[in-house]
Amino acid sequence: MPPPRLSIVLPSFRLEPVIYQNLFEVVKAVEGLGTYEIIVVDDGSPDRTGDEARRAAAQLPEVTVLAHPQNRGKGEALTTGARKATGEIVVFIDADLDLPPEQIEMLLAELPGFDIVVGAKRRSMGGGSYPAARRVLSRTFALGTAALFRLPVEETQTGLKVFRRQVLDRVLPELKLSGYAFDLELLVRANEAGFKMREIPVELGPTAASAGLRRSMLWDLGRDTGRLFWWKLKGNLKS
Repeated sequence: MPPPRLSIVLPSFRLEPVIYQNLFEVVKAVEGLGTYEIIVVDDGSPDRTGDEARRAAAQLPEVTVLAHPQNRGKGEALTTGARKATGEIVVFIDADLDLPPEQIEMLLAELPGFDIVVGAKRRSMGGGSYPAARRVLSRTFALGTAALFRLPVEETQTGLKVFRRQVLDRVLPELKLSGYAFDLELLVRANEAGFKMREIPVELGPTAASAGLRRSMLWDLGRDTGRLFWWKLKGNLKS
C-alpha cells in the first residue's frame, strides 16, 4: 500500500528574494516521502513573491501557486491552501523556511496514534538570535494558553504543524479568527472536537529571523485570545 499523499501548504508574504530557492529546498526535503503536492499561497505580496513562486512552479510539477489579490493574513492564507489540498495528511510550514523543511519527516514519524503533531521551537530559541524579552513573552503566552484552554500542547504559534485531513475538514469551517490567533483557535477547536495532538521539539534554521514584537501584533493576539476564551466559557467551541 503506498504511503498517504502529502499536501504541504506554504503561506508566503514579501519573500521575493528567497521563495524561488526555498521551493526547491522543500521538494528536496520531501521527495522521498511518497507522493506529495506543494501549495504556495501568496498573500497579496506587494513585491514579486508570486512571480518568483510561479517561476519555480514552472520547473517543479508538484508545486501549485495560489494568490490573494490583497493581504488577508496568515490564517486566511493557510485556509486557502488547506481547502485546495487533496492529501490525506496536510503540512503547514512557513515559506521563509526559518524552520528547515527536513523536519517534516520527523513530525510525520510521530503521527501514528495522533491526529495533529505540532512543532515546538522553545528549545531552539534559547541559544539563537531571539531577544530575551521575546523568549519570555513567547514562553508566557505558551503556558498561559495551555492553562486557559487545557491544551495537551504548550506551543501553538510555531509555523510547522502536521494534520490528518479529517481534522481540517471538521475544524476549518468553524474558525472565526484569521490573524495571529488563528493557530491557537485551530488547535483549541480541534482539541474540543476530540482530536489527539502532541508536540515535539523542532530547530530553527541558522538564518531564522528575529523580528521584533510590534505593539499592534501583541494587541491583536491578546484581544483574539480573550475572545476565544470567552467563546469557550460560553460553550461556543463545540459543534
